[in-house]
Amino acid sequence: MVNLKINIDGIYAFAGQDKIQALQHEVDFNYKTLLDKNGRGNEFLGWLTLADETLKSGIIQEINATAFEIRKNSEVVVVIGIGGSYLGARAVIESLKPHFQQYQKGNPEIIYAGQNISEDYLHDLLQLLDKKDYSIIVISKSGTTTEPALAFRLLKKHIEKKYDKENARKRIVAITDKEKGALKKLADAEKYTSFIIPDDVGGRFSVLTPVGLLPAAVAGIDIKELLQGASAMKEELFKTSTISDNPACSYVAARNILYRS
Repeated sequence: MVNLKINIDGIYAFAGQDKIQALQHEVDFNYKTLLDKNGRGNEFLGWLTLADETLKSGIIQEINATAFEIRKNSEVVVVIGIGGSYLGARAVIESLKPHFQQYQKGNPEIIYAGQNISEDYLHDLLQLLDKKDYSIIVISKSGTTTEPALAFRLLKKHIEKKYDKENARKRIVAITDKEKGALKKLADAEKYTSFIIPDDVGGRFSVLTPVGLLPAAVAGIDIKELLQGASAMKEELFKTSTISDNPACSYVAARNILYRS
């Protein structure tokens, strides 16, 4: 059961009850536009039903099997991505994983690369990986975004030198476009285990795709439960656009009042 009780009195006190209620008509209109998928950008609304579709697809078993192999062979897992390609996974992992889980056997430490181009950061990272068994999850729709492309180039060279090319390819997983882009071509050529970023899901909404689910599963999080929770919340949020009964709508109203002020 999802508890949607929200502190509407706190929102009224923060933004003003009259201002909040004055936005109800706009909220209703945009809520309907979103669910009818007939507004601008409607080709990128795959996230609306993503939890349900992922639960039905059978991909959870594939993700968990890959995560099991990574966990078995790695003390450290480097997630390479920028923006939504790593922040969603990081938020889920840091909020749901026990604080000291990585110090228990079989729970690799999850660290990140490709979110900056600091040579100090990359130098320190390579020094750490010299001493650890590790795997890489590289996430990029195109494969050409500067920061992750640079990080992956350096780490690919490092991991191939450390384990040899044949064994290194077993430690690299690519999450990318289903048919095009530099990373897709490389993943096919090198025969990396690969997962797809859906065309209709933008990076900032991708946490319930393999982009977020694989790192979460590697961190020991039950991704089926995560998806079931998201699906249950979606059902509740789709019932009404009344600001006082829908936390998403109350958030939207408060944010718009701040923006317009």
